[in-house]
Amino acid sequence: MNHYDYIIVGSGIAGLYIALLAIKQGSVLILTKGNIDDCNTKYAQGGIAVAMSKDDSPELHFKDTMAAGDGLCDAEAVRILTEEGAECIADLIRFGVPFDTLNGEITLTREAAHSTPRIIHAGGDATGEHIELSLSQQVRSSSIKILEDCLASEILVEGNKVKGVKSLDCRTGLVEEYSCQFLILATGGVGRLFKYSTNSDVVTGDGVALAFKAGAGISDMEFFQFHPTVLRLPGVAPFLISEAVRGEGGILRNVEGYRFMPNYVAEAELAARDIVARSTVYEMRKTGSDRVFLDVTHLPPRLITTRFPHIYRFCLAHGLDITRGLIPVAPAAHYLMGGVKVNTWGETNISGLFAAGETACTGVHGANRLASNSLLESVVFGKRVAERTTAPCHKESGVESQESRSQDSRLKTQD
Repeated sequence: MNHYDYIIVGSGIAGLYIALLAIKQGSVLILTKGNIDDCNTKYAQGGIAVAMSKDDSPELHFKDTMAAGDGLCDAEAVRILTEEGAECIADLIRFGVPFDTLNGEITLTREAAHSTPRIIHAGGDATGEHIELSLSQQVRSSSIKILEDCLASEILVEGNKVKGVKSLDCRTGLVEEYSCQFLILATGGVGRLFKYSTNSDVVTGDGVALAFKAGAGISDMEFFQFHPTVLRLPGVAPFLISEAVRGEGGILRNVEGYRFMPNYVAEAELAARDIVARSTVYEMRKTGSDRVFLDVTHLPPRLITTRFPHIYRFCLAHGLDITRGLIPVAPAAHYLMGGVKVNTWGETNISGLFAAGETACTGVHGANRLASNSLLESVVFGKRVAERTTAPCHKESGVESQESRSQDSRLKTQD
């Protein structure tokens, strides 16, 4: 078998970021079933939530995250997320991600359920695309080995320790085995299991299935987030209309033109996603319609075209000028809060097997993810995976340390 120190399955933000950190410690192989840029990261519009302004703090971000998670977040994990985020953003900048700036400072915007503007973005509403392309460019110019069109089909385990992975070359039909010390699952969520989804075609739950078959713990699979504003046009595939559109002042109207969100909750359009999505479904049922409308016609056209250029151009290409007309939207499957059960270092109950990004269940999201915390989770806990695998106990034996086992006893119980 071909041997690598690290094998990473998946090529979104979590996989690429970990690879760029891990290559400093040993050999790295990335397996991806499409090309390196086929992932959900590329389609993330909103941005990354991080406490950076003088009016914000990790503590305030912590409180907003806990509130959005409906009381079911892991408090320790949320502390880590909100306190270690800024350092990881510095890494992304170092890797060439061109976050939007004004007068030399990174610009911040607000999204629903955030108490203050803290969302950093790139290219307006093209944050994910800029992150993916910047990181993949760094990976391609490094010594990291990339195998595209290769589907991981089985995790090889011996004595509760990862030995490697079996992979199918989708072009040739050949099956290869690769051995490793550390295997990191970063395959994204399960969104394509749903009829209406914002997810990329490759997001079919591979990592969760691989982990489950190998005997890893799986947790909170019942917690799945539906994004409340996804374009609903005949013959057009579901297309995400960013949370940030409501953050900038967009309002929701039913098919009769009535603004309905204030009837459901005081925060109206700025309530958490689960609340807005449920309220929208209730309104659709009451009016006998399969959609509602997002209205930004009262906002300055220049704001719309410069802040949301991707959304504006996509809608215009399908005959809709959103500066003049209402945007037909409906909820669609968007994000898995559950996944492969890990501790705060990304470790599973199988020695040497890690998970990161949407594939992993870190506990930070609880029952509902706070907008723009997903990309942050990927880098914060991705960095912790890289740090854990460089610890002396791992480098010497590849087995989990006593400190790690006692630190997160919840891995002992498989849901």
